[in-house]
Amino acid sequence: MARGLLLVVALAVGVPWLAAAAGAEAGPSEGPDLSPEAVPISEAHQAFLTATIEELLAGDAALRRQELHVALYDLPVDGSYTRAHWRGDVPVYPASVVKFVYLMAAYAWRDEGRLEIDPAFDRQLEAMIRVSSNKATQVVLRRLTETAEGPALDDEEYAAFLERRHRVKRWLEGLGVDDLHTVHPTYDGGGDIHGRDLQFLQDKDVPGALPGQKGPLFNRQAMTADDTAQLLALLALDRSHSPETSAEVRERMRRDARKQPKLEKKIAGGTPRGIGLEVFSKGGTWGPIWADAGIVRHASGHQLVLVAFLRGEPAYRGTFIADLTGRVLQHVLPEVYATGGE
Repeated sequence: MARGLLLVVALAVGVPWLAAAAGAEAGPSEGPDLSPEAVPISEAHQAFLTATIEELLAGDAALRRQELHVALYDLPVDGSYTRAHWRGDVPVYPASVVKFVYLMAAYAWRDEGRLEIDPAFDRQLEAMIRVSSNKATQVVLRRLTETAEGPALDDEEYAAFLERRHRVKRWLEGLGVDDLHTVHPTYDGGGDIHGRDLQFLQDKDVPGALPGQKGPLFNRQAMTADDTAQLLALLALDRSHSPETSAEVRERMRRDARKQPKLEKKIAGGTPRGIGLEVFSKGGTWGPIWADAGIVRHASGHQLVLVAFLRGEPAYRGTFIADLTGRVLQHVLPEVYATGGE
């Protein structure tokens, strides 16, 4: 079995949601290539990750029925970044995890002067991230890509629609993130996939779609744990946006399982309280998918990114992600973890 893991932590600074002009002008911070190909695998982290996942699998029959994809980036302050993974290079349907990508794109568009985050759009972003609204996600992606819902299109109109729907994916490629096929909103079902949206989902010829689909929805969203972790590492290190804007984006992703009990089984739930750790994440729960992707940052500046996608039938809703988070933090930050916490 191929194995891969990524862990990353990021600083979240409480700032207003509308960035100051000076922050937008500053631009992203510079730094080394953070692609999975460039960041070395840590032998210690990889051995720990492999052993931990194997131990958790051995003790959980429901977990053994799942496909696991995990990625970890370790981002210490001194810049000696390393990673580990468990099948982190295999594409998977991401469910609502994709919504943090659209949040990041919205702030990039704003800083480039391509979009205004007015109060109405701000409410859509909040609904997309805080309550994971699919309807809000549809509004956000249509705004980002300048597309609209409606009937199926003729060939010429469809070609223009297809080009626009790839705008977020092209932005990611400009950041050096290559394996995230992020071209659709999320849907509730019950008739909200129709017309040109259905036409696009049924297109067999779109590169990058989730492999192995038997139809009729051939062009499905696809993300790898490795590249998801790379993108979160860029956000953690202010490499995707200016430092001010990165802080705004992270703040919208702030998680606290005490205030959001539904996160107890995710990254936030596995992160101990009272020892200077902050969590910024976006989870996904849909049908056979159980997922979370986030940044954990310690007050010292040491950051981790952890991404986990699970897929299986029957669907898994257990504590694997929280359990893995706690063990990874104890491994990577033993001196911090030993101080206690809740």
